[in-house]
Amino acid sequence: MLSHWLLYSYDALGLGHARRMTGIARAVLPSRPDLSALLVTCSPQIDALPVPAGLDYVKLPSARKMSTSQYVARTMRLEPDRLRDLRATILEEVARSFQPDFFLCDKSPCGLMGELAPTLDRLRTESPDTRMVLGWRDILDAPDQVRAEWRKSNVLSHIDRWYDEVWVYGDPTLFDVREEYDLPRHIADRVRYVGYLSPHISPEAVADARAELETLAPGEPGSGPIALVTVGGGEDGETLLARWVAAARGGLLPANMRSVVVTGPMMPEDAQLRVIAAAPASCTVTRYIGGLEAYAAAADLIVGMAGYNTSCEVLGVGTAAVLVPRASQRDEQRMRSTRLAAMGLIDTVDSSNLTPETLAAAARRAIERGRRTGDSGLELDGYTRVVEEVGRVVPAKPLPPPTILRELTA
Repeated sequence: MLSHWLLYSYDALGLGHARRMTGIARAVLPSRPDLSALLVTCSPQIDALPVPAGLDYVKLPSARKMSTSQYVARTMRLEPDRLRDLRATILEEVARSFQPDFFLCDKSPCGLMGELAPTLDRLRTESPDTRMVLGWRDILDAPDQVRAEWRKSNVLSHIDRWYDEVWVYGDPTLFDVREEYDLPRHIADRVRYVGYLSPHISPEAVADARAELETLAPGEPGSGPIALVTVGGGEDGETLLARWVAAARGGLLPANMRSVVVTGPMMPEDAQLRVIAAAPASCTVTRYIGGLEAYAAAADLIVGMAGYNTSCEVLGVGTAAVLVPRASQRDEQRMRSTRLAAMGLIDTVDSSNLTPETLAAAARRAIERGRRTGDSGLELDGYTRVVEEVGRVVPAKPLPPPTILRELTA
């Protein structure tokens, strides 16, 4: 019989969480034909992400983040309480029908606005053998902020009640959640570090991406270094892109630098038009590039925000990088970029000091340092480790007879 794997994530800003979960599924499923995986997500751009064989998804009504704990419907005309109740009902029905053997929750143990609680209670009561795992990125937020939020919402008691393990997609060398967040022993003992979810790109894919970048970048092929400037989904990325194109227009960037600027599919159209209108001849502006990891490996410089996925790509491919932490209620991007810069792995400019001049100066430093060829000092084999952890939590089962398997996968 097939084992059922239910994944949950929500994306109220950008694409990061959905990308992380589909990336995990893409790593695991090729070697596990006995697993049937279902992702429940509210990402409005889930259709833009490649979905691996063996995975499908249920789309929840989308939400928009207004503050650390306040969310509203992104496009529907619906009050926040009714939005939460609608999403909670869908989640509970999906879990009841799918009957997961393994549940992997991304980041928030109770889900957005506590919407997961009825589902988790039901699973614990009706399906006590279901393995429940909470997945965290390397840094959630500043320790004082996290501990205050946890006290207010009784988060540790929820983790204790529902989750068998906590997987951290990071390395305690950079940030140890057990110490930084003062986890009690009975929770800390459930933490398993798996390493950063950094991509492994084949030389052939890098060569193909470089050829495509040379086509996209202005000027003759080989006429200068290429910067890949990306802001993820792009919803709040206009300021960074505006500073970059201003630096290019003002002749502040390294000599002969060409830029491929990716606005992201969620950047508002008026913001995209402003970036396009301001871009000089040395910049090509495009909305979306699929398989961005290979292009990151092929570029001479990466400029982007300091989100988890972008940081993993930078660490994995070793390309010189300038990361600018998102200016938001949470401090995790600033903490991540500051610590990575202290290790000599990236250059960074704080969002409070972001000007064309400071961004260009960081780009020059990064280009002079060049591509990293040595060990990063961090564990970057997260995808391999996750495959092993899933195999431990949900051991492989014998496949059904071929005729039944064909009917199941038809």
